[in-house]
Amino acid sequence: MTLKQLQVFMAIADTGSFSKGGEAVSLAQSTASQHIHALEDEFGARLFDRSASRVTLTEAGRLFYEHAARICGQCGEAITAIKRFQGLEQATLRVGASTIPAACLIPDLLGSFSAARPGVRLEVLQGDTREVIRLLQDEAVELAVVGGRFDADTICYEEVGAERIVLVAQPGVFSEAVVAIQQLQEMPLLMREPGSGTRLAVDGALQKGGLDLRCLRVVAQLGSSEALRRAVLSGAGCAFLSSMAVGRELADGTLKTVDIAGIEISRSFYLAWRRGRSFSPAAEVFMEAVRLHQGLVGRSAPIQADQAA
Repeated sequence: MTLKQLQVFMAIADTGSFSKGGEAVSLAQSTASQHIHALEDEFGARLFDRSASRVTLTEAGRLFYEHAARICGQCGEAITAIKRFQGLEQATLRVGASTIPAACLIPDLLGSFSAARPGVRLEVLQGDTREVIRLLQDEAVELAVVGGRFDADTICYEEVGAERIVLVAQPGVFSEAVVAIQQLQEMPLLMREPGSGTRLAVDGALQKGGLDLRCLRVVAQLGSSEALRRAVLSGAGCAFLSSMAVGRELADGTLKTVDIAGIEISRSFYLAWRRGRSFSPAAEVFMEAVRLHQGLVGRSAPIQADQAA
């Protein structure tokens, strides 16, 4: 049984004529008859009663008509859905994002993206970088925007932005504008969890500066930049935070930064995807929107996961 046979059967049943039914599906009467004979041979039952004036359904034909109509309708819906998908008239794109991209980068580009592609519904699943990469590996999301890279043979990365990470505290906590790296051991520190991109960048920079991380006085480990920001504002300690996450507080003076002698901490943002995956049209449009937003159109080729640090 083929879809074409179902279409011929439906057309003949609806028109009551082999000739008119065949014409409705662009077939000669003889060819339409061959399709029906093939169906009847397969089922071992007559589907039509033929008379000189009209063709009518048998009881078996009426039973089959209900199922054939449902199958043909679902096939039509499937074709329409694919056409909408290809034309971006109606599509859902699931994207993973670590904390800062989810809070800052994606919202900043969402207005122009939605205006350009109103038919694309964006669903953002948020977590730390390690969690988001796991979503990619499990194919729960098609793309991700993350603040770090983890070695994984299945993942490719493309750098799409960068930011500075700063040490912040309430005004008056630091008496100096610059402190030595060893002075960090005396400060009550609030830190992100080990799987976050911010934590990866901070740990790497401090270790490169010669600091033993085990000597840090970590008073709390929190799961988001927003939690860190609020904890610093409450006076719980100082923290390394994205400059984007505390831009308003630095501007109005409710938080202050202190530099660490000889240490600059920054990290990149990356588009990430499962290697070998074909992108949907919605994913391609989103990737281009990220590149345009960051001014990175025409940049170098993506970084393969096994090249990532």
